[in-house]
Amino acid sequence: MGSGYSNIQVVFNWRNVIGSMLGWGMDAYDFVAYDFVAPVIKDLFFGQLGSLGSMLATLAVFSLSLVVRPLGGVFFGNLSDKIGRRYVLYVTMLGAGISSFLMGFLPTYAQAGLTAIILLLLLRFAVGFFLGGEYSSSGIMSVESVTKWRGLASGIMQAGFDIGIFGVTFTYTIVATYLPSSAMSTIGWRIVFWSGIVTTILAFIFRRRFLTESPEWEKAEKVKSPYKVLFKNYWLPMLTILLATMGFLYEYYVMLELSPFILQSVLSYSAALSGLILTVLSASDAAGSVFGGVLVDLLRSSRRALLVTSLIILVLIYPTMYGVLINGNGWLVLLWDFLAVLPVGVMQVYIRDLLPVNVRSTGAGLGYNGGTWLAAWAALIATLMASASTKPQPWLSSITINTLIGAVLMIISFILAAKAIKSHSQ
Repeated sequence: MGSGYSNIQVVFNWRNVIGSMLGWGMDAYDFVAYDFVAPVIKDLFFGQLGSLGSMLATLAVFSLSLVVRPLGGVFFGNLSDKIGRRYVLYVTMLGAGISSFLMGFLPTYAQAGLTAIILLLLLRFAVGFFLGGEYSSSGIMSVESVTKWRGLASGIMQAGFDIGIFGVTFTYTIVATYLPSSAMSTIGWRIVFWSGIVTTILAFIFRRRFLTESPEWEKAEKVKSPYKVLFKNYWLPMLTILLATMGFLYEYYVMLELSPFILQSVLSYSAALSGLILTVLSASDAAGSVFGGVLVDLLRSSRRALLVTSLIILVLIYPTMYGVLINGNGWLVLLWDFLAVLPVGVMQVYIRDLLPVNVRSTGAGLGYNGGTWLAAWAALIATLMASASTKPQPWLSSITINTLIGAVLMIISFILAAKAIKSHSQ
């Protein structure tokens, strides 16, 4: 019996997969919390800029935390390749959790003027930096801890993001439902940020107790400078990964950042009903993540799975957004989310297939998070294209076009991957 359990652990190390998932989820909570209180942030920190200006400024602050993610990814990814995945994951989880917790203590513009905005920027910088470091190790840890069903492991780990989304939307819905509407701009938004520290501490305790080091990393030959080896020998795989992640993250953040605005400002749903839909959205997000990962295993190729998920998005995005915006069915945001998230379950196996162990975390830290350099501007571009309209029609063309841009970038990556995988195997 003991031997059988050991064999199961070798095939699929649940502790590492679940530990990676929980950590990614708690860091996602800290990251996404800003998005769900953005309408309040817009008024409290940037209300002096007018309707369009305040919305763009609020989105730009979120974009900062996306832009800085590759810096954290490369910094912590390099450490992860040198000293191991496990120790890095302890630091990144606490760093993101504490930074987000402190957001709840920020003074508003009316209270502190420009100082409030500077403090907001610094804390969002910190959240993005630690989140980039989290992905450089947690995603890689999950697929390196299994010998079969790597796609499933990737999908489960990525579904951790949805635990974070669920936690934020659940908290937001409770706050919006049981506090007076005026309280959202006083104490409500602060509660959303403060609540994340509880789940961060619980997930940290789980990691400390159950997480073990990646078996692939332990066996691999270490290199003195992962940066040097990565850029000298694996520039084509890195370019291939960057194209895939730029495409995925671009179309995904169009959905993630704009769905609360579409529900409340375009469809005129109440904050409570929007919160309910966005809470359920975490389930569709998890389903899409796992489905994308399982496709890798069923097709026996992360490259083929990336193509299939890209084609699904290409075919279904317009009718889905037509249903949301023209037919006014806000619940179809769940289908929009499912489509947008499909490629994420593919990404970790895709990175693993393209890079060797001794530079993999550095490559994941830059390659996955590097996609945010384009994605950071996705919602801003879509908003400008639609002129922040409260009418559905401008958003239909804007969201469809920007989602298609992401899908095309992933298809280009698919084309390059054949040569990149061949160069990696030589």
